[in-house]
Amino acid sequence: MEYCRITRLASTSAAKSGQGRVMIMWRKWLVLGVLVVLLASSAICEASAAVPLHWMRYTTADGLVSFEYPSGWLVVETESGFMIHDEYDSQQLWLVPLPYQRSWSAKEHADYFLGLLQAENPDVYGGDWQSDQSGDMILMELIYGRGPNTALGYALIIKDNEYQQALWLHYLAYLDLFDEDRALSILGDFVDSLALMPDYPSPAADDSRMARINRNVDGFLFVLEFSLGNPLSLAEENRISEGLRRIFRGYSDEELTEYDDYPFYAAFIWAMEDQAELADLQMELEAAAWEWVEERGLSDPIISLIRTALLEADNILIPGKAPLTEVAAAAYAELYVFAEHLGSGGAPDLGFISERRVEEVRAQLVDTWGHLTQEEREQVLQLPAVWTALRRAISLGGAQDRAYALQVINSAAPQFASRGAWYADSHDPIQWLDYQRTQGVAKKTFDYFRWSLGYHNAIYGF
Repeated sequence: MEYCRITRLASTSAAKSGQGRVMIMWRKWLVLGVLVVLLASSAICEASAAVPLHWMRYTTADGLVSFEYPSGWLVVETESGFMIHDEYDSQQLWLVPLPYQRSWSAKEHADYFLGLLQAENPDVYGGDWQSDQSGDMILMELIYGRGPNTALGYALIIKDNEYQQALWLHYLAYLDLFDEDRALSILGDFVDSLALMPDYPSPAADDSRMARINRNVDGFLFVLEFSLGNPLSLAEENRISEGLRRIFRGYSDEELTEYDDYPFYAAFIWAMEDQAELADLQMELEAAAWEWVEERGLSDPIISLIRTALLEADNILIPGKAPLTEVAAAAYAELYVFAEHLGSGGAPDLGFISERRVEEVRAQLVDTWGHLTQEEREQVLQLPAVWTALRRAISLGGAQDRAYALQVINSAAPQFASRGAWYADSHDPIQWLDYQRTQGVAKKTFDYFRWSLGYHNAIYGF
């Protein structure tokens, strides 16, 4: 995409300024109360775009910088800062530390960096400046390019005198995708997520604790999902996992011990092959899980987090003998988009799944549902179990399990190569379901990952 060339400008600008890598000390909350006023004055409201965003957290290896970003976007860390973008439609966020000058206002810092960008590409413009009363924060409109390839967005420049730092943050999207409210909402959420708690522990101590929390979250969610027989979509899994991490981060080390055994339980379930034993174990775990839910009560933060996705019946999108459910439609679309991504030579990373593309494929499935046969509809209803098993193998399995899962997904990649476009409008649910069936995707998955047969939405369940 043309305007992605702007990515290189930040690195060039940093080199020209002689600053190199800038270490930002995030040991306080960036309490940007004035930002709320600035964005409110720009008529910020709920994003009007059709695709909702789910957010994930990114933390640098040294633990000094942390922020949330839209799930499915890519984070690129450069010498001068961070560029986060959607590889499908090229929406982007930037976070760039600027050379700090105490005598400069936020606008002067912005003029400096904008000048560096314009020296490399004169098609970058900034205008309609809005400042807080202190002059330490500026919001401006940002324009890149001309004609049909124009990108629009907003830039926020913050000068922090206490910590002697200045930051440039922006959001850009192509003209046909740009929505003012959505842009301000995304930029505002991105800025809010930069905050870290005071007295942040040393990177080494935090890495060890976060590794423990991540293991516990993955193990706990896998066991709960298996026990209740309800597979999650990737979007739901990301949302719940991030929520559990936030809750667990607030626990003491002693409170965390309650969840330390779950990774071992998950490994035990994973290794079981006898169907009768798996069925008995699932029944026992299901009873224990519901007892645990009753003991904690609906007001418990964890129960509140998992309630809709795991404890309540799945939403029905289209009723019928084999109704199309929300989870089945999501699993179909996520599996298709990831197979499409792998088939076009993409990296085997679930983070590359574009939520916008998922929503497009999901909508096409809904539109086509009335034309599917009963067999094809039942095939779709298998996909939550199929997709969850394959996804878990990629994220949690060993090298052999991961390789097998990627092989199965690759075999399901839509065959559009001869048409010269992988992100094709020619996605045909009937054609892809037929291709899946010929490749034996479901059978290969269920035969290899025996525990996946216990999901209620799998036709071949216990």
